[in-house]
Amino acid sequence: MTRARSTVVTLLIVVFQLVCTSSLLAQSNSALAEFIEEGSVIKDRLWRQVEIKLNLSQQVPYRVYVQSSPNRVLLEFGSVNFQGFSDTKLLSSKRVRNAETSVLPNGWSRLSLELTKPFAVTSAEMKRDANTEKATLSVWLGPVTEEEFKDLVSPYNEEENYTVTAEAETKNGLSHTKRVRVVLDPGHGGEDPGALAGNLKESDLMLRLALEIKEALLRAEIFDVFLTRTDDRFVSLRDRVEFATEHQADLFISLHADAIDKGVAYGTTVYTLSEKASDELSETLAHEHDRASLLVGADLTGAEDTIADILIEMASTETLPRSEALAEGMIEELLFELGSVNAKPLRKAGFSVLKSPDIPSILVEVGFLSTQSDLDNLIDPIWRNKFVNGFRNALVKWVDKDTADAIRRRQ
Repeated sequence: MTRARSTVVTLLIVVFQLVCTSSLLAQSNSALAEFIEEGSVIKDRLWRQVEIKLNLSQQVPYRVYVQSSPNRVLLEFGSVNFQGFSDTKLLSSKRVRNAETSVLPNGWSRLSLELTKPFAVTSAEMKRDANTEKATLSVWLGPVTEEEFKDLVSPYNEEENYTVTAEAETKNGLSHTKRVRVVLDPGHGGEDPGALAGNLKESDLMLRLALEIKEALLRAEIFDVFLTRTDDRFVSLRDRVEFATEHQADLFISLHADAIDKGVAYGTTVYTLSEKASDELSETLAHEHDRASLLVGADLTGAEDTIADILIEMASTETLPRSEALAEGMIEELLFELGSVNAKPLRKAGFSVLKSPDIPSILVEVGFLSTQSDLDNLIDPIWRNKFVNGFRNALVKWVDKDTADAIRRRQ
């Protein structure tokens, strides 16, 4: 399969739902966001890109993804009044054939843009003006091949009920009633870029991946997702752990893509906490992660060695087995989606960022920037999409199993 050009930072199937307040979600039809024609555009840009900019009277939840037959990009909102919308005034792109608006059975509003050629969503972001409360959705499309476009097409049915998706169903047909709070931790940031490969930084790659994972988890409708950082800034190891505690996380997952100086390492590896590393490489990586934090003046964990030992002992009684179950499920689902992972995919090490005693925590080494095949994967949107699917499926299945295990523990 050909690879989408690396200059296009493609998010693939972007199904991006903003986390809005309950009052926003409960607004009546009389308080829908209004589409603002002034300043809104759909126009061609350099490098065969398409810019979509929609101005709205207020911020609303939204999703953006692509569909085929015909090839089109769908922008869905909860909800927008498109009364008076005119594609002749808005549309000035030769790469978009027409634009149509409609109201979905679930009350959401849809803008459908038929494409003359296959495109992928390269970015999608809604920004709110704090002074006027108005919002702007900015979406960029980049060209891909027909074959690549087929891999991007959303697997979700057109008539999908967004209240409870298939991902929110358990194996026995029951839906989860408690939302699971997930903290994603994109490694490094700011003055600590992590591993480097040319002009690529581990911190940037992991932030992009974390945002893609967040979008997929929000689509599953059973997760609330929080990121320890949403831009390129430094966050100490202690602050990352405290962030998870403050947000009452049910799961904490740290994302990394390291580089090694000696030997060759490749493929995804998942770590759980252990006082003793499972191997020399794991011990080296844990040391380097902690050392990077110290080099920029951060307190590693705020705990003496004795306290750290107590935390590990506390975690091992109940939290650690749950972490290990998540790690095993993560590898299983990633192997299914990707076809290969690291030869020794499950490992243990004393990563300080995993030392929350009451929160199941894992660290995922997505790949190694020092290995060209892994680097190619990390900048390949097709591979990342498979990774995100496996990641999401692992969490959904873990929630199902962990819920059943909790019931058994109480009996």
